[in-house]
Amino acid sequence: MSKVCIALDYSPSATQVAEIGFAHAHMLNAEITLIHVVADAGNYQMGYSSIMGFEGYTLDTNLEVMKALRQNSEEYLKKAVDHLGDQNIKTQVLTGDTAEALLDFAGDWGADLIVLGTHSHSALENFFMGNTAASVVKHTKIPLLVIPVKDE
Repeated sequence: MSKVCIALDYSPSATQVAEIGFAHAHMLNAEITLIHVVADAGNYQMGYSSIMGFEGYTLDTNLEVMKALRQNSEEYLKKAVDHLGDQNIKTQVLTGDTAEALLDFAGDWGADLIVLGTHSHSALENFFMGNTAASVVKHTKIPLLVIPVKDE
């Protein structure tokens, strides 16, 4: 395996996903790309505590929402790279449906492994919101390392 794609969201468990994914990729001496998908501006309206030194995001005006989300996502991934301590890690901010954007990027990049976390959602949440990890599992042809996480 030479390329590992690690998908990070803004949940507190992203630290765990990043660290476990990095450890596996490092053991394989693989090239690493951290990705974050900007899907729907409404997903970013919740506040989270600090994640790997990243303190949050700012939205100045409604017209600048997507630009601000992209810039903050780039800063978030930069902080994740700093946290992991390997400046050779690449980053990529994607837009669109999370599972679709992740799978498209991983396929185009030639990823040998995708790492992502799966959150503990209720059946009702999964029905209405969908489940990114389940969608990726269902549609990928690339091996996955799915890390079960529960946000405190």
